[in-house]
Amino acid sequence: MGAIAAIGEAVNAVRRNPVIIVVTLLFGLLQIPQLVSPYLNTDIGLVVSGLFSLVFVFVLPFYFGGIVGMAAEALDGKTSLQTFLREGRANYVSMFGAYLLLIVAMVVYFVVLAIVGGVGGFVAVGIGQSGGAAGTGSLLVFAGLVLLLFVLVFAFSFFVQFFGQAIVLDGESAVGGFKKSVRVVWGHKLSTLGYMVILVLFSAVFGTIGGIVGTLPTLYGVNDVLTIAAVLSVGLVIATGIIGAFTAAYGVAFYEQIRAPGEQQPA
Repeated sequence: MGAIAAIGEAVNAVRRNPVIIVVTLLFGLLQIPQLVSPYLNTDIGLVVSGLFSLVFVFVLPFYFGGIVGMAAEALDGKTSLQTFLREGRANYVSMFGAYLLLIVAMVVYFVVLAIVGGVGGFVAVGIGQSGGAAGTGSLLVFAGLVLLLFVLVFAFSFFVQFFGQAIVLDGESAVGGFKKSVRVVWGHKLSTLGYMVILVLFSAVFGTIGGIVGTLPTLYGVNDVLTIAAVLSVGLVIATGIIGAFTAAYGVAFYEQIRAPGEQQPA
């Protein structure tokens, strides 16, 4: 019941503290250059996208630490922009370290996936040349490896997703945040799965808007695309503000329900 009960807590926290929407709305503004970059000159678009991707690497840890701190305070009553700035600064080093570890993990994952894909290419060629039961068996082994890799990355994301909450609310280090997240989720696997399902439903809103933006080049001319993309970008930013505020509060509310009873946020 934790995933469902946390919804009401999150909604009430955001309703009492619309300042959370303001913060997530401002964060959403950083996404606009990346949204419109595909419609710019190819070289300019690549430069804009690259620069803002680099900015995100350094800004996201501060934002995440600050918004988790705000959400935790909002669940207990009122919060403010000062809390966002204070928590963002206080937890920046640990958050940044955690994100670096995530980047390294994802690089390793994609390298392994590329290697498996390359092996799969040779397998496909072998099947085309030999056929028969041996070829079919090799194909099944390859498919099993790919499936295993996707299951592993899902399991990894599933168990470490609360590292930020552990860092901010429990004072954990970067590595400690991942360990604490794994321990907490391990004891509440079913309710955490329900929590993720609810988040997927909210994420579908972003996917729908993003999909609409992505189809514009094939439907309209460049000039029309820029106008429509600008309008949709504004809509996406507003959606980011509202839904981002809710998901931040929801993540904290759910984490506080499933972590060990009696644990309190460090002073």
